[in-house]
Amino acid sequence: MTVPLGDPAAWLRDLVRLAPVRVDMVDAVRAGVCAGLVVVLGWAAGDLSAGLTASVGAFTALYGGGRPYRARAVELAVIAVAFAAVVTLGALAAVSAWVTVVVVAALAVVATWLCQALDTGPPGAYVFVLAGATASGIPGAATEPWRLGLLVLGGGALAWVLHMSGVLAGFRGPEKAALLAGTAAVARLVESVGHDDYSAARDRAARAVHRCWVTLAQRQPALARPGGTLERLRALGLEVHGLLVDAVRAHDEGRPVDPAAAPRLRAVPAEVADPPAAPAPRARGGVPRGGLGPARVAREMLTAGSPWRTVLVRVGLAALVAGALGSLVGLDHAYWAVAAAVLVLCQGLDWAGTLARAVQRLLGTWLGLLLAAAVLAAQPAGVWLGVVVAVLQCAVQLVIPRNYGFGVVLITPLALTIGSGGHPADLTAFLLARGVDTAVGCAVGLLVFLLVAPRAALPAPPVLIAATLHDAARVVAHLVEHSTTAEAARTARRDLDRRVQALTDVHEVDGPGLPGGRDGRATLWWPALDAAQRLAHEVLAACWSLDRSPATAPSLPAARAAAITAELDAVAGQVTADGGPGPAAVAPGDGFLARELDAVRRALPGPAREPR
Repeated sequence: MTVPLGDPAAWLRDLVRLAPVRVDMVDAVRAGVCAGLVVVLGWAAGDLSAGLTASVGAFTALYGGGRPYRARAVELAVIAVAFAAVVTLGALAAVSAWVTVVVVAALAVVATWLCQALDTGPPGAYVFVLAGATASGIPGAATEPWRLGLLVLGGGALAWVLHMSGVLAGFRGPEKAALLAGTAAVARLVESVGHDDYSAARDRAARAVHRCWVTLAQRQPALARPGGTLERLRALGLEVHGLLVDAVRAHDEGRPVDPAAAPRLRAVPAEVADPPAAPAPRARGGVPRGGLGPARVAREMLTAGSPWRTVLVRVGLAALVAGALGSLVGLDHAYWAVAAAVLVLCQGLDWAGTLARAVQRLLGTWLGLLLAAAVLAAQPAGVWLGVVVAVLQCAVQLVIPRNYGFGVVLITPLALTIGSGGHPADLTAFLLARGVDTAVGCAVGLLVFLLVAPRAALPAPPVLIAATLHDAARVVAHLVEHSTTAEAARTARRDLDRRVQALTDVHEVDGPGLPGGRDGRATLWWPALDAAQRLAHEVLAACWSLDRSPATAPSLPAARAAAITAELDAVAGQVTADGGPGPAAVAPGDGFLARELDAVRRALPGPAREPR
C-alpha cells in the first residue's frame, strides 16, 4: 500500500519502510549463483564478454518463484526465450539511433503487457527493456545479433536448470507453501474478529486464500490424480477457505467465532506436510478457479475502457520521449533513461505510488553510485568478478521485496559491474552518466504520468461498485438452483472474487494527493466501496455454505432471488447514471442481503455518478 500524498509525513516514512514480507533465501542464492556462474564460465573459456552477455539470460532466475513446478518450467522457458529475443532485436536495431528508440519503445509496451498478463511479478517488464536497450549499445552489436541472442539463451537455460532443481526437494513444495501462507492469514483473521484490525486482516486473508487457489487450481492441469497429493491439499484448502468464510460471517453477525476454529487452523500445518486422504474424490468443479488465465487477462488489458490501455500508452510514450531526448542531447547511455522511465510507469500505480517509485529509483541510484565506485575501484576480475556479481544479485533478491529504494542501492553497482566488466574506461564519467540518465528517465516518467490520464490502473470507484453488484447478481441466481459448483457459477464466483480484490486495491491506492485535481474523489466513495465489499463477501459466503452442506443448506426462494437480482442490477445501473438509486426494491430486514443492500444504498454519494 502506498500512502497518499495528503499525508506527506506518512508518505516519506513509507519510502524507507521495510515491508513485512517473507523473502526466500533459496531463491536469492539461486539467482546469485546463476548470475555469477555464467560470468565465471565465460572467463574460464577465455571470453569474459560472452559470459557477461550470457548473464542477461541468467536474469531468468528472477522470475517464477512460488509457482508449481510444472507451470514454472513453462514460464521460465518462455522468459528465457523472451530475453534472447529482446537482446537480438535490440542488437538488430543498433543500425540507427532512431530505429533503436522505436524498437525499444515497442519492446517496453509489449513487455509490460505480457508481464502483467502472465503475472510474473517483480522485476516485471523493466529487466526486459533494460536487456533490449543495453544490447543496442554494445559496440558492433548489429553485426552479430544472433550470437548475442544465443549467449543470452544459454544463460537462460542455465537459470532454468538451477531454478527447476528445487523439484528434488519436493514436487509439491510450492503448493504446500501457498496453503501454509493462506492458513496463517486465516488464523490471524480469526484472532482479529471483533477488533479494530479486522478489516485489514480480512483483506490479507482473502488475498492469501486467493493466491492459494491460484496455485492449487489455476496453475494446475485440468485433472488431478485421484487420491494424489494435489487433491488432498485441495481438500485442506477448502476447509481453510470455509473457516475464512465462517470468520467473516461471525464478524458481520456480531457473534464470536467458533472456538474450534483456532485450534483447527493450528493443526493444519502438520497435515499440509503429510496430507491425509481426502474425504471423497472431488472434481475440479468443486474447487475455486483462482483467477483468469493469461490469455483472458491479455485480451482484457486491450479492451476499450481498460485502465491498462492507458498504462501501455504511457509506457510507450515515455520510452519514445526518453530515448529521443537521450539521442538529441547525446546522453552516453540513453537506454538507462528509457529503462528508468519505463520502471516508473509499468506497474500502473497511482500518483503517490508513481512519485514514490521515481524518488526511490533516483535516490537509490545516487546512493548506489557510491557503492559502485568502491566496487569498481577494486577492479574485480576473473573468479572475483563472478563472486561480486553473485553476491550483489543475491543481496538484491533479499532486499528489494522489502523496500524497492534500498534494493536499487544494490542494483546500481550490479548493473554497472556487468555493463563495464568491472573495468570502466573512465570511472567518474561512467558513474556520472548513470546518475544523469536515471534522473532524466524518472523526470520523463513523472511528466508522462501527469499528462496522460493521471490515475492508477484501476477502475473508477463507481464503475467498480457497479461491476461488483452486477457480478453478485449473476451469483445469486445459482443460490436458488443449488448449482454453485456448475461451470457458469464458478465463472461468476471467480469474477466476483476478482472484484473483491479490486475493491481493496482501489480503497488502498486511489486516495487524495494528485496535484491539480481529483483530490477526495476516492475518499467520497470509500463508504460505498466498503459496503460493496461486505455484500460481495456475504454472497460468496452463502455459496460456500451451500458447497459444504448442499443437502441441508436452506434454498433461496426464487421470488426472493429475483427481487435481489433486480435490486442489484438497478442500483448498479444507477450508480454510474445521472442520479442516485431510486426506491429500494428489497426492504431492509427482509432476509438475505437486505442489510447489505441497504448499506450500499446509504453509502452512495449523491448524485451517484463519476465523470469518466
